[in-house]
Amino acid sequence: MSEHPLDAIFHPRSVAIVGLSSSPTARPTGFLAGLLDQGFPRDRIYPVNPRATEVAGLPCYPTVLDCPDPVDHVISIIPRTGAADLLAQCIQKRVRSVHFFTAGFSEVGDPALAAAERAMVKAARAAGVRLIGPNCMGLYVPSAHLAFSAGFPKEPGHVFALSQSGVNASAIIDGLSARGVRLSKCVSFGNAADLAAPELIGYAAADPESQVVVAYLESVRDGRALFEAIRRCARVKPVVLLKGGITEAGARAARSHTGSLAGSAAVFEALCRQTGALHAETMEELHDLTVALTTQLRTVAGPRTVLMGNGGGFSVLSADALAREGLDLPELNEATQAVLREHVPEAGNSIRNPIDAAFVDGPRQRVAEIVLATVAEAPGFDLVVTTADGPDALPPPRAPGDAPPPPSTLPVQPPQLVVAATFADVQDRTGRPLALVRRTRDHNPADGFTVQTYRRGVAVFPSVARAARAVALILRWRCQREGLPPLV
Repeated sequence: MSEHPLDAIFHPRSVAIVGLSSSPTARPTGFLAGLLDQGFPRDRIYPVNPRATEVAGLPCYPTVLDCPDPVDHVISIIPRTGAADLLAQCIQKRVRSVHFFTAGFSEVGDPALAAAERAMVKAARAAGVRLIGPNCMGLYVPSAHLAFSAGFPKEPGHVFALSQSGVNASAIIDGLSARGVRLSKCVSFGNAADLAAPELIGYAAADPESQVVVAYLESVRDGRALFEAIRRCARVKPVVLLKGGITEAGARAARSHTGSLAGSAAVFEALCRQTGALHAETMEELHDLTVALTTQLRTVAGPRTVLMGNGGGFSVLSADALAREGLDLPELNEATQAVLREHVPEAGNSIRNPIDAAFVDGPRQRVAEIVLATVAEAPGFDLVVTTADGPDALPPPRAPGDAPPPPSTLPVQPPQLVVAATFADVQDRTGRPLALVRRTRDHNPADGFTVQTYRRGVAVFPSVARAARAVALILRWRCQREGLPPLV
């Protein structure tokens, strides 16, 4: 751990969960299932329910005060009416942090409930206890074996995520992990009654385990503090921000969701521009930008693009998608085209840019490798966008009754790893960043090829349009960061 005051919150020695079902046959769900799935030590998980002595094979305690010392972190899933009394017990127990999954406070819009929330924060701060929430999912920290749900990756990474919405926190974790990205930490902080975005972003800036910071925000309670926190963080790490509630309808939803006051799209765009942060307009853009920033695509220096397609119609629409984002498709020089002609027949193909090599002479995969290496080495370009279609990345199908191929003909590695290595090797050797478009029939990004290619530093996208958008945003971001320390 570093010496930041919030470190203890992310590395508790023990966790008490207050309000679990007292049924002796109930299966672990929710927070308990998340901790068990991550491998948090069972003897330091303390279920609390006065009507049970055991929950999921763990000793259950009547109150927090009855739990063994120390109790560092408490998760509250009890009704709102018991929250103040629980906090009093936590203060007496010298708990470090309390996560209130419990809802029904300021987000309801009732002044009395908002006042009760403020009173809890005042009492907690006076005692040195930090509150997460209310009305949120809390913490996911794989290195500390914390999770608010089962099924999250156990492998820690280097992306710090924060989200006012619990659903969107899960969307960030699930969406990024399916593409190979791993998180250092994720905080769902709901109403932000105590711990709010400025302090969490400040922590992320100092966290040695985090290299990229992404956030879904709804409220802007202290605009100046948020601005300064983002500005400081963006000087040392790439920051991607997605703002909810920038339309009138979205603002109404935000008020009823977390009691947040939303700002306009123009104001938030100006905030990102002035602080040096990246502005994602959708959850998909947040995912795509995170993938780009954690692969070699982050080094893309300009808009000059080579497009390798597979089929004339696909190449036409892809060229349009690239052009709409301001990316150029200059014609390949004659020397590069001459090399390509040795492997790609002119009939039914194009080798100028876009490159459409639907019909080739020789083994298709081998020719594809030669074409890719040739265009990646061509002078005058900044980027290669190419497809990685399913048949080339997966084992060839066998008809029913066919015998398996003899061992001598099998690759040493699974085929998807071989193809992933090919793309990565070309990118590493040439220094030319690649953006791969994975066109699969089932549109499932969580396949071996996507994850393994990402782990080799190559970005994979579900469409050319999304790849182009990510590249365009990174190029724009680099321009707006002029005068700030370089991050790539």
